[in-house]
Amino acid sequence: MTTMDKNTIWFAVLSLLLCFPASARWDYQDDDLPVASDNAQSLEKEIDTLPAKLFLTSSETNKIRRLLSYTLDQQDREIVSFNEALSVYRDESNDQNWFDVQTQYLTLNSLSHSKQALLELATDKTFEQLTGFGPDGVTQFRQELSITKLNAEYFVYFHLRSFKTLVKEIFISPIPVIWAGIKVFIIYSLLMWWLANEKRLFEQFKTHVTASTSKPPLWVRAIWYLGRASKSIAWLIAITVSLQIISTIEALSQLVYLELLTWWVLGGAIAISFILEFVHRNSLATSKTVAALRLSTVRRYVWSFIVAGLVLQIASQTLGKGTIYYWISSFFTLWFALITLSVIIMWKKTVFESLDKVAEKPIYVVWSTSKKDVFILGIIATSVVTLWLAFHHLKNKLIGLLSQYTVFNQALTYLFKIEVAKQTGSSTDHNLVRIKGDDAFNYVLPGDDFSPLVTYAKDEIQQLSKYLLTNSPAICVVSGERGIGSTRLLKQILHKVKNAEPVYVNCPISGYNQLLVHLAVSLGLDEETSEVKILNHLRKSEIHYLIAIDNCQRLVKPKVGGLNDLIRFTNLLRRSKKSHRAVFSIEKASWRFVDRARGERLLFDWVAFLPKWSELQISQLLDSRINQEQSLPVNFEGLVVPKQWDNDSESEEDRARQGFYRILWHYSDGNPTVALRFFRFSLRKDKSTKNVVVRLFHAPESEELDKMPKPMLAILRSIVQLEAASPEDVSDCTQLTISEVIGTLRYFQSRGYIEWKEDKARISDHWFRHITNVLDRQHLLVK
Repeated sequence: MTTMDKNTIWFAVLSLLLCFPASARWDYQDDDLPVASDNAQSLEKEIDTLPAKLFLTSSETNKIRRLLSYTLDQQDREIVSFNEALSVYRDESNDQNWFDVQTQYLTLNSLSHSKQALLELATDKTFEQLTGFGPDGVTQFRQELSITKLNAEYFVYFHLRSFKTLVKEIFISPIPVIWAGIKVFIIYSLLMWWLANEKRLFEQFKTHVTASTSKPPLWVRAIWYLGRASKSIAWLIAITVSLQIISTIEALSQLVYLELLTWWVLGGAIAISFILEFVHRNSLATSKTVAALRLSTVRRYVWSFIVAGLVLQIASQTLGKGTIYYWISSFFTLWFALITLSVIIMWKKTVFESLDKVAEKPIYVVWSTSKKDVFILGIIATSVVTLWLAFHHLKNKLIGLLSQYTVFNQALTYLFKIEVAKQTGSSTDHNLVRIKGDDAFNYVLPGDDFSPLVTYAKDEIQQLSKYLLTNSPAICVVSGERGIGSTRLLKQILHKVKNAEPVYVNCPISGYNQLLVHLAVSLGLDEETSEVKILNHLRKSEIHYLIAIDNCQRLVKPKVGGLNDLIRFTNLLRRSKKSHRAVFSIEKASWRFVDRARGERLLFDWVAFLPKWSELQISQLLDSRINQEQSLPVNFEGLVVPKQWDNDSESEEDRARQGFYRILWHYSDGNPTVALRFFRFSLRKDKSTKNVVVRLFHAPESEELDKMPKPMLAILRSIVQLEAASPEDVSDCTQLTISEVIGTLRYFQSRGYIEWKEDKARISDHWFRHITNVLDRQHLLVK
């Protein structure tokens, strides 16, 4: 036999010797494991056959009562047996005695959960009898308390045995423990690194996101929100993962139950952080006193909830939902009632201070205010006021959120307008006279370059700036309804430019030739400068120009060949071959024709469509135009305004002002020029006191426009599209004879629909909104 064969035989023998202990260690049969007694298992099976409580018959109800009585008797017997098994194990702690202890523990545990299932199926009378505070309930409490004491002793012995087993396994093979320790060490090293750097990382992430977009997506905002509790979340993750790793060691498997405590405690800290952040972001209160009260209230409730949940869950897992569980529930119900009482007393002063800021209150709230200092009634009064204020603010918040949707806001304003008309239509004050003509501008100022700016079209300006404030040549278009604010936006862009010479030109009504004259003068050339010389000047100029051409719709005519002047002027600027930029303002009604006529053959690098003004923007504009230098400025006293759901103003005048602004915003459809026009139209002067007050305007209405023949409406549409049109222009655009056009224009002038400027007709300011609404309803124009 060779040396190699001898080594092989010795290796095989050694392997067999090493395998015998291992085989003996894991060669357990199911019968060797401790299980609940046969009676307890039979009871569980019988309970599983019972239907849900809703479908129980009378015989099954009686059966449940018998099973419940049998379970309680069995628990009494098994308590004695469990106590005896523990006494024997105390005297001699061998494996056989421990096996008996485990068997008794599992039996009692099974009976406790059977009792829980039967209590859930029992009648209400039986349930109250066994879980209440009567004699039967006290008896059951004592029984479950005995089980709790025995279980506590069992768990002490269990963990002592587990610790001894762990020590033995470490001496046999410490590798699993060392490997688990290394993984836990890595986890806590990562935790320490995160705690040291999380603030810096969140700040860098926030800076990066805000630099790339002004409106971060929802998932980004969620990350910022989670950052408020990042430390608690990090600890929770680290402890949970560590316990999962440690519990893989068989002797320490019971440590996984510490997750329960970890999740309740750290989860509570996380919940407090999130609740406080949510309340802070959605609260209008900035007082330090209110913030301290809010923090104290949240902490009281959250920590009470954590303690209650932890205790109840431990009771449920160890004893099931029995008498002790429901006694603890009753105790915590009383505890939360006391917490609520203390919170009400703590908030009493602040609640009534907040109530004083609300103008209108229901009668029961007024009664509560009068009883706030009465003993006991004061607590009830504070509760009533607190609930009413919470509902009141929640309602206003909800209406405010829904008001962001135009459809809801328009409907709300329409109903509000009808109510105002009902209240003001029947009353007429003959002592008031309307302020007419230029006198109205003394009270509501006209706009100029020095008028206060309202933040408007911020995104559109930002997008245009990417084209117009760089060194690359570009031609852009700003399109919006007449009076929407295009001129002011063009001048804002001109004020922002740093790398070019700003040039503003208002396109004359006469058209292309006069536009060249104005452009030449603005560039420092003579009035007679030809188109070719203007082009040469732009090509040779060392100065870069940013040219803003306002009212370019005057170069557009809604007819065949009506874009020739616009295309010609655009080509002039494109052929300049310099880093000149241009931006045109074209009314939306004319732009629709340009868009349809050109199709995909675009003329411009970017087209920005100006949005309608919001209610807040209209309100800010109207406030800024009221002349406060007048000895008797405009006031809203006496303006009858009904209650508004989303308006919680402090005074009647503030409420009247906001209500009137809402009507103007609704009627103008977000057009600031129309809103200002009818604001001035609403001014009245008191003959006796000379006070200038606001009264609801009467919007123009005419059934004639809705019933008007299509050719006449086509003439109105052409005037809207041309802005200012001569009879010949209207005839060319509508294919009507000049005599038909002149006759129709006289008809319009007699009713005030149009006005004349430089021998050209334009829609009057007073009728502009009504006419565009009619054309929009007739599908002849898109506003």
